[in-house]
Amino acid sequence: MRLAILSDIHSNLEALESVLDDIKNISIDEIISLGDNIGYGADPEKVIQTIRKENIESVLGNHELACIKEDYLITFNKSAKKALLINKDLLSLESLEYISNLNTCIIRHNCRFVHALPPESTTKYITYETKKNLAQIMEDIPERISFVGHTHNLGVYEYCDGEIKIKDIKKKKLILDKNNSYIVNTGSVGQPRNNRINAEYVIWDSKEKTIESRYVTYDNKKAARKIIKAGIPQIYSKRVEEGNIYKEV
Repeated sequence: MRLAILSDIHSNLEALESVLDDIKNISIDEIISLGDNIGYGADPEKVIQTIRKENIESVLGNHELACIKEDYLITFNKSAKKALLINKDLLSLESLEYISNLNTCIIRHNCRFVHALPPESTTKYITYETKKNLAQIMEDIPERISFVGHTHNLGVYEYCDGEIKIKDIKKKKLILDKNNSYIVNTGSVGQPRNNRINAEYVIWDSKEKTIESRYVTYDNKKAARKIIKAGIPQIYSKRVEEGNIYKEV
């Protein structure tokens, strides 16, 4: 079984289409999205339509949560809130209903898929958790492998003999030890935060026991122009075009 795991597409249609083209050229059995399919970018409706057309199952991200729960939207900063409100206006009623029915967690192939932090948080940042807390989480959940997004940064947390180790998957495949537990942070398709401008996603090969990061070029300048045209704050077009690093909701 080979799974492609996408996260944080953020209404970036150009990035999503290029990733799907990349997936068509390799052997993939299933695609799963870890949420935040909307927000920041200019094409929320087309992104949702594409996800549904391609039968990509998705969990609820914090931007989807903010789209359907105003009491959470107020926690966003001014730019993020404006971008999401513009996104919401661009969504059809059908797409809004689809978003409202997303689950916070998917269990598939003995793996756990969640937007932010296991067991099913859509809002917590894994980077803010202590190693002690992460160790307890990985002790408590039954699945040995979990996939998360939210931070827009690639990385793997390995749990072995009571210790958490952080492993880099940016340049090579990582072979997972059958005796250890893992949380895999899959990066971002639409707006990476690691000074890269390529779309990112990962492949889990259950037979080979490997995690592979994939980087896909796309027309980021077109995506950036569309963000400006939609009236979305310019900081998000700069991130798409230049790969800027800064914290954001």
